[in-house]
Amino acid sequence: SNYNKLLVICTTLLVYLAYIGASHHHHLHHCSVQYRCSDIKDTVWAMDHERCHIFHNECLLKVEQCARQNAGKSELIETDEQSCRESCQLPCSDDFDPLCAQFFQEAYITFSNECEMRNYMCEHNRPYSFYAMGECVEYPSG
Repeated sequence: SNYNKLLVICTTLLVYLAYIGASHHHHLHHCSVQYRCSDIKDTVWAMDHERCHIFHNECLLKVEQCARQNAGKSELIETDEQSCRESCQLPCSDDFDPLCAQFFQEAYITFSNECEMRNYMCEHNRPYSFYAMGECVEYPSG
């Protein structure tokens, strides 16, 4: 049921937040900057060691850099669109680990896994504004 899905999502989020809170003390250079990003589109392209990432604007790239730093991941390197798009399509596993992405002022789309989402975003020049684990759930209006 939708209630059970919501309960699982909320529980997972609470566990994740508790983990971040607990791990905070182990980082000497913990990034805790809070950004309020605008919805103005000024696309930014950046690379990690394996793939191209696309962001709606510079502020959202900074948010991702902060999250990557806290997770112990490498920093993304800003680049131009042409160079980045050469690394758009990576082979993805058949793992079904669904996530729901929202694109700015557009619909929600369920992807079978994060790799598929990132391939789609890069190929279609559509950065997400939000994503969460699990399939997208439509709520009845009214």
